[in-house]
Amino acid sequence: MNPPLAVLEKQYFFLQGSLPDLMSQGATPEELDAIRKAIVQSRTNYWKAINGVLHDDDPEVKSLVSQMNAAQLNLEAGLKTLGNVAKVLNVITKAVDIGSQIAAKVVAL
Repeated sequence: MNPPLAVLEKQYFFLQGSLPDLMSQGATPEELDAIRKAIVQSRTNYWKAINGVLHDDDPEVKSLVSQMNAAQLNLEAGLKTLGNVAKVLNVITKAVDIGSQIAAKVVAL
């Protein structure tokens, strides 16, 4: 699996698996709705990458993959401390936005 697809896959499965933790931390209905929308966008990005081609030798894609790896580390750290759901939601949003930028680089088959 090439690095761009791998980071999108990791993000999607991580977010999906983290939803119960976020729910147990007292997230408001609005926050849960935003988290679910982010998970749906992450899944869309992942499936777009599966159904197309990502050129992992493209410098812009490499840069986005690096940004995504850093965002993923921030996300994992934020979920470990889970003190402020709003702050975690902000990190999720930024990470998913980077994923959307990667997915925008997909070339159709």
